[in-house]
Amino acid sequence: MTLIADSVAFAYPKGPRVLTGVSCAIEPGSVTAIVGPNGAGKSTLVRLLAGLRNPDQGQVHLHDRKLSSFSQRQRAQRIAFLEQRPSLAFDFSVLRVVSFGAFTGERDCALITDALDRFELSDIQDKPFASLSVGQQQRTAFARAWVQIAGRNDAYLLADEPCSAMDPRHTIQTMHAMRELARSGLGVGVVIHDLNIASQFSDRAIVLDERGLVASHGTVEEAMTPEVLSRVFQVQIDRLELPEHAAMLVVRDT
Repeated sequence: MTLIADSVAFAYPKGPRVLTGVSCAIEPGSVTAIVGPNGAGKSTLVRLLAGLRNPDQGQVHLHDRKLSSFSQRQRAQRIAFLEQRPSLAFDFSVLRVVSFGAFTGERDCALITDALDRFELSDIQDKPFASLSVGQQQRTAFARAWVQIAGRNDAYLLADEPCSAMDPRHTIQTMHAMRELARSGLGVGVVIHDLNIASQFSDRAIVLDERGLVASHGTVEEAMTPEVLSRVFQVQIDRLELPEHAAMLVVRDT
């Protein structure tokens, strides 16, 4: 029951090709980091996997079925998507935005309350979404996604730099929440720029290079080696082993 990109390629109108023959998978029960330099196609890939764009070539499959064959509602019941910078056409309250996650089916009101508490939004639930900081908006968007898919057996969370505007504490909180979803059996795919956050909280990784090709994929240990990362980012990256702590990736000024 894996979400699979099979040899997908994509180019924006009047623009260069962004992705070329990319094959990868977001597996249930694991957090998969999508990393790579600026312009590598990370955001485009996660949108293809979410069904928000259709590939020019290749296919995205979910449960051995073309994702394009799902209705919008069917897709929303299986895939929640988080943008880097959430936006709304109308200025709804935090509570209303989080409640939107329940539109895909019967969702207990207790799940909405739990999401507000989990992401520390209860005290600001009546505030207009547009009045929040970007970090608070990101937490609100994640709470909405939590309501949308938490507890489902065959769902996926796909996120495009969901912690980019968060402080360190809320970044850690968000990544722990993603791991909790994965441990419950859901598949999580997340675009991350912070390589240490990616290596610490992810089980698997997809590394894209500047040409929009897969440079490596597999477990974090297999895919995010210093050799691969140094080549892809064109800067020397070393792994520093720390006693009683996870290894740290260090960028060296050569």
